[in-house]
Amino acid sequence: MPVQLLPIGPPVTMLANVVYALPAVKVTMFTDAAAPTVAQSNTPAFTANAAVTFTGGAAQLAGGFIRATADTLVTLKRD
Repeated sequence: MPVQLLPIGPPVTMLANVVYALPAVKVTMFTDAAAPTVAQSNTPAFTANAAVTFTGGAAQLAGGFIRATADTLVTLKRD
């Protein structure tokens, strides 16, 4: 199954347990979700991953793959 690239700019709902590709540039991800559970990995198989920490509804990310455990509305802004 192909992996969808998250676009920079428009709001996107990340569906639960769906793997998305991040842009190949440094971005800030914004969300209004109270306590989103999001993980980032270097591979789409998520054999090794790390939790994404949001501070004030924002987290800095760069490249790789990402997924959320629940549907989460996010917006990416290029840094």
